[in-house]
Amino acid sequence: MTLRPTRSVSVRLLALVGVAALGLGLAGCSGDAPDGKASASASASATEQPAITEVQTPAGGDGDYVGAVKDVQVTSCKRDGSSWSVKGTAENPEDSAQSYRVYVSLLKGASDTRAVKEVDVDGVDAKASKDWDTTIDTSESGLSCVLRVERFAA
Repeated sequence: MTLRPTRSVSVRLLALVGVAALGLGLAGCSGDAPDGKASASASASATEQPAITEVQTPAGGDGDYVGAVKDVQVTSCKRDGSSWSVKGTAENPEDSAQSYRVYVSLLKGASDTRAVKEVDVDGVDAKASKDWDTTIDTSESGLSCVLRVERFAA
């Protein structure tokens, strides 16, 4: 006579339901919606504020620009009370006047964008530089500044 361990039907059913719930939970964290576009993550903690976006022109808005992140420097990026103060300089290497559209992103960690703000730096003369600054209203700490820069004829 061979003895086999027995389990009740209710324990098996409970285990099956647990595995199914875990599978559904993991599927919900994939980050992609059925249409292929990224979806909002449900894993953000309740204490985090939603990202702040203050952009008038979507990145690549008119397509008549060149990427110019090397032309723009951040000279200061720091939290000041309930906002972040960001300052920088745009240096035009071209032989004609140029304008810059600077998207300042505040990131938490390597890729969690907490805020994006557009700063327009208009009419930087040929071979000249121009200072710019902005304030982003968020009191979150531990953020870093990252830029996306577009340059176009003034």
